[in-house]
Amino acid sequence: METEEVSSTVSTPSEAHEAMEEFQRVLIERHIPKVNCPEHIILVVDVCKEEGNSPYRLADGTKHPSMYMVKRALTLFLLNKHSIDAQHKFALVALHESPIWMHDFTNNPRDIIVELEELEEAAATTHCDMSSLFDLIEQQVTLPQCSNPAVFPPEFICRTILLYGRSQCLPQFLEGKTAFSKLNENPHFFLDILYMHETPSDDNKCEGIFDLLCGLDESGWSYVLEVSRNATKLHNHCGSLLAHPLQRPVQRDINYTLTVAE
Repeated sequence: METEEVSSTVSTPSEAHEAMEEFQRVLIERHIPKVNCPEHIILVVDVCKEEGNSPYRLADGTKHPSMYMVKRALTLFLLNKHSIDAQHKFALVALHESPIWMHDFTNNPRDIIVELEELEEAAATTHCDMSSLFDLIEQQVTLPQCSNPAVFPPEFICRTILLYGRSQCLPQFLEGKTAFSKLNENPHFFLDILYMHETPSDDNKCEGIFDLLCGLDESGWSYVLEVSRNATKLHNHCGSLLAHPLQRPVQRDINYTLTVAE
């Protein structure tokens, strides 16, 4: 069995230079029309509840578990995304010891919201296998094929949004990265990640997990966001993910600061 941890570590200046050249090359090669075509969005929700998980505290003083806040934020995301374009489709995957395809693609967000409400937190597992997750996605989706993707817009694009909530369990590719690589080779596949975690400390692996999740962005087009039990920031991040992958800037260039015109 091949065990491979996701890694984004560059050890030498020469490797750093090569990595930057590869990053720029991929960005150039993935230059495709910036059209507002329909999205097929796969929401992957981590349902693991680790021992000692702390709740979110709202402004009114009430406390809510992580799963409650995720459901609330995703409900708003689904309704707002659908209001932008009713042609968008959504699917739902529950991530536990193995991923479960909960609901196939639908352009009715209420169908996904119903499934979301039925999700329950489950006991933490000793591992998180990224291989099985992307194997499942690769089996379930049909990606658009264009003879000249730099010129012709696709009928749709496919985006996976991974909501990962563990602070003690590092993601690994236990059976290799074949499906992951195949998906990422298609210019019309996108992967975004929202990492929801405990406050980083010596007692957890939050920083290492975040580094590994950042390593999943092999194209430079992903958004990798993180939040530590901050309800406002969680909702803001879900709002950021409303942007269409073909029309938004790369994450390093985003700026949500409002300035007063003189």
